[in-house]
Amino acid sequence: MLFVLPSDLEGLSLALLDAMGAGVCVLASDIPENRELVDGTGFTFRHGDRDDLERMLRLLISEPEVRKAVADKAREKVWEHYLWGRVAREIEGNYPALVAGSSVPKPAPPATATGYRPRAA
Repeated sequence: MLFVLPSDLEGLSLALLDAMGAGVCVLASDIPENRELVDGTGFTFRHGDRDDLERMLRLLISEPEVRKAVADKAREKVWEHYLWGRVAREIEGNYPALVAGSSVPKPAPPATATGYRPRAA
């Protein structure tokens, strides 16, 4: 399977997150919000460039093994960093320190079986 998001204007796309979390290979326009989300876990094409979109579609349709490998990485990224339960627990754990005006330490990103580590902010 392949999910395509050809947006020219987008925030953090829930549709893109859903596709990645479901283990579907994603191809998105290269606007900054999409590039940040799919970095290393999906593919982009130059937004507004029909020929580049066609080139990437042909490539990905012809390479099912590549789609599967990248889709697995995408699912792992979403499950580790974008599930609402995890996000809510992190906020809840840090909330008392925030209310008290203390600084909250950033948690270290987890290493994974694929070696993926999110880049530092």
